[in-house]
Amino acid sequence: MTKTFVRTAIIGATFVLAIPLWSQRGQGGGALGGVTGSATGAASGAVRGTVSQPGGKSDNANHGANAGVGLGSSADVSLRVTRNAGLSTQLQPLVPAGNTLAGAAAGFRNEGQFVSALHVSRNLNIPFDQLKAKLTGNDSVSLGKAIQELRPDLSDKTIKDNPRLADRQAERDLEQAGSSAKPASFVTRIGSDTALASRLQTLLPQGSTLQNAAAGFKNEGQFIATLEASKNLNIPFAALKDRVTAGQSLGQAIQALNPKLTEDASENAAIQAEQQARTLRSGAAASGAASSSASARQN
Repeated sequence: MTKTFVRTAIIGATFVLAIPLWSQRGQGGGALGGVTGSATGAASGAVRGTVSQPGGKSDNANHGANAGVGLGSSADVSLRVTRNAGLSTQLQPLVPAGNTLAGAAAGFRNEGQFVSALHVSRNLNIPFDQLKAKLTGNDSVSLGKAIQELRPDLSDKTIKDNPRLADRQAERDLEQAGSSAKPASFVTRIGSDTALASRLQTLLPQGSTLQNAAAGFKNEGQFIATLEASKNLNIPFAALKDRVTAGQSLGQAIQALNPKLTEDASENAAIQAEQQARTLRSGAAASGAASSSASARQN
């Protein structure tokens, strides 16, 4: 009898100790728990790993009915977005005409879900109000499911790939808005290279500065190749940059923005632009070296 009593007591204690663990799991604990105001926290918790699959299935529930657990109420989202001046500036061009940023953000469960929706709306030409209606409210669905319902003409691959792209775009936007880091070293170097900067000025979109255009790229080769591809194919630089800095290859970005091109043609266009970038950089380097040599002889 004594052994039976001890065994029962141990089982009961184990069950009691397990309750908080199951409770945390049920409430969306882990990486999402407790993150409330940080832009980079929202990016890593609300955006990373939230890919929605075709048919509404997703790797986790962040794009579906349980999205944003631990990130505060939906009423907080519009307030946090509008209070972040850097994020507001980045997102305003994505907001449909006639809408305010606060109004567009209202109802979403977190910044990541909202920013991803803005990008999907722009990337796939889906009216934002229709997409928002699918993603918010009591009958909300995953981002993949919403795309499937609103654009049934799209292939399964496109439906699968676009939530991933939008998540990366949102993560980038939130991280950049929450960062006060200095420009990448290559951006500063380009600005100090008179010969290279002069050549690049002819490729920049009207109204852009070299520093603003280069911000977000991994290196100067990627930046210059994107400029060259934009000019070669008459694709808006901002649209190419938006995809390339979110992780798409230049070839993938070209095909997405010019679907008339085949995959091979898009890759060849990217290779051509990358070669042009190398030629431009080497030409600028040679010009700079010659100029320095001539200056030295004069002195």
